[in-house]
Formats: sequence, structure tokens, C-alpha cells
Amino acid sequence: MADKPYKVAALVETIAEASEAAEKKCMLGFGQIMALGVIAAGYLALATTLSIAVGAGIELPGVQKLVMGAVFPVGLIAVLMAVSELSTGNYLTAPLGAMMARIGWRHTFYVWAGSYAGNFLGAFIMAAIIIHGAHIFVGPMWGEQWVALLKKYVTVKAHLAPMEAFWRGVLCIWLVDLAVWQAYRVKDTTSKFLLIWFPTFAFFTLGLEHSVVNMFIFPAAIFAGADITWSDFMLHNLTPVVMGNIVGGVFIVGMLYWYSAGLPVEKPIARLGSLVGGHGGSNVEMGNYRLLGLHIGRGVLAVAIAVALLPGVGAGLSVLLPAEAGIVVPLMVIVYLTTLAYVLSLVFRKPPKPTPQLNTGPEPQHRDLSMVS
Repeated sequence: MADKPYKVAALVETIAEASEAAEKKCMLGFGQIMALGVIAAGYLALATTLSIAVGAGIELPGVQKLVMGAVFPVGLIAVLMAVSELSTGNYLTAPLGAMMARIGWRHTFYVWAGSYAGNFLGAFIMAAIIIHGAHIFVGPMWGEQWVALLKKYVTVKAHLAPMEAFWRGVLCIWLVDLAVWQAYRVKDTTSKFLLIWFPTFAFFTLGLEHSVVNMFIFPAAIFAGADITWSDFMLHNLTPVVMGNIVGGVFIVGMLYWYSAGLPVEKPIARLGSLVGGHGGSNVEMGNYRLLGLHIGRGVLAVAIAVALLPGVGAGLSVLLPAEAGIVVPLMVIVYLTTLAYVLSLVFRKPPKPTPQLNTGPEPQHRDLSMVS
């Protein structure tokens, strides 16, 4: 019988692969994670711009949403296939690494802060380029229907009740991180493409709340003349949306699958085995409900700290700074987020592990296993 063109990994294998990715993310330097965050936001900004461009001329609401949702997944496909750092994906990957004991929960703060700061910076730059630089939507090539759709889209988001924004953020990340999770499940490119496309299409068509997309469309709409303030963006929308995104990534997608896989924990010897050519998977042991309770508590604490440090401080700055400050508000937030990510890189970045030196000589040599982390 011919081999199948695709292979789906087991749950434990998928979690192990995501945990390995989380460990590598923790080793990225400050400049690397910031740059990759800017790139990820750029892909989503271009995908959102494309969606608005193709949807603005369609009058039937159902068809308009269908077409916009059908083209948007090009952004997340690029994020996952071309390599970049998207904070919403890291709300799943980094906690899985902590639950598998591949990294500590403290390391998640660096990954989250670094990718979030890069995403915010990249989205803001793309909004300025697309509106003020390229004059897309507001220039002679485009009519008022395009900028009108952008403003309408953002105005609805700005007036969501906090709990509405929160739950739309939860539902959004359930689908977005489902796409990320499914990408870890398969190896071949075609399967990854399709498994990323469908959940992403669903979230965008439903009009759910994705924090990085909102980091782009709110500044773009403000630059295009929408009657929206920076506090409308950062306080009323971004803060509850980020909270919903993190809760969805950590608990709904990450912890539920980790629990369903039997609460696996990778022991240090497993990582040694994989480094020296052995099969590390055999050294994964299953946890218990005490471990589950421990990670639930740590996850709740991580969510609270992350929301306070990331969108929370930005929302506070948007309220404290006078409305006349204008563009100074987001610039101050960018400075704060970049500084925070840099400080956390000094405190919580996981240093790269040295490559083990394998013995190739005729005489066997004994290695001190206590030195292998």
C-alpha cells in the first residue's frame, strides 16, 4: 500500500514540537525577536489591506465578509511559513513549553513582551506607510468607499463593550491558535497551508478580535481621519482583546490539549537523548492533577501580569497624556514596550545551550551529565 501524502503527529509529539519551538524562541536575542515581530505585523497588515481592498466594492454584506475572509489567511500563512514572531501565536507556544518543563513560566514574559513590542511597532509603521506613504485607500487610485469601509470597521470595534471585546478575543484566538496548532501537527507544506487557511478564514469572516490586526487598523483609520482617539484604541479595545487572546491561547488551546495528552512533562534526560542522537520522546512522563492545578495558577498569574504590563500600561499612557499630544501617544507606548522587552531580555532570556561534543575517538570518554541542562 502506498504511503499517505501526509502524516498527522500524535498529541504528545505535537506538544513536544511546540515546546521545542518555545525553547528556541526564548533564546532569541532582543534585536532578533523585535525584528521578527515587526515582520509578522507587516504580513498581517498587508493581508488586512488586501481584504479591505477586495471587500470595499462589494455591497452584499455576506458576500463581502466571505471574500474578505477568503484572502486574509495569506497573512498568517506567511507568518508561519516564512518565519516570524506573532504574539498571538506565542500565547499558545510559550505556555506549552512551560507546561512541558522545557522552559519556565518566567521565560514566557520575554517571548510575549518581545513579540508584542515588535508587533506594535511593525503595525504602526505599516499604518503610516500605507496611509501616509503609499496613500492606499486615501489617494487618487482609491475612492471613498475603501476608506469608508476602514473607518466603519474600526468604529464598530471601538464601541464594543469590554466583555464583548474580551470574548471576541477569546473566540478569535481559539481559531488562530488552532491554525498554529494544526501547523505543528503536520510536516508537508500543502497540509500546513490548508490547515492554516481554514481557521484563519473563519475568524476573519466572523469579525472576531485579533490584537495584532487591531494594532494596524486602528492607527490606519486614525491616520485616515476617523473620529477615533488613541484611548479608544488602547483602553477600550486593545486591552480587553489582548486579555481574551492570552486567555484563549493559554487555557483553551494550550492547556486543554496538554491535559488531553495526559499532562506530559519532558525530563532533562529526554533533551540529552535528543541531543546525542537518541530518542527523547521515550523520556516524557505523564503528570497528575496537582501539576495541572499548579500550571492553572501560574497561567492565571502570567495572564494578569502580561495584561498589566503590555496593553495595560499603554492604555494608561493613552488616558494620562492629553488628546492634543496626538501621535506622541503611540510613540511613547512604542518606547515603553521596546524598553520593557529589552529589560526582560536581560532578565528572562534563556541563554543558548552549548552544542554537546560527541566522542569520535577510539577511547570512550565519560561525560558529566549534571552539567547538561
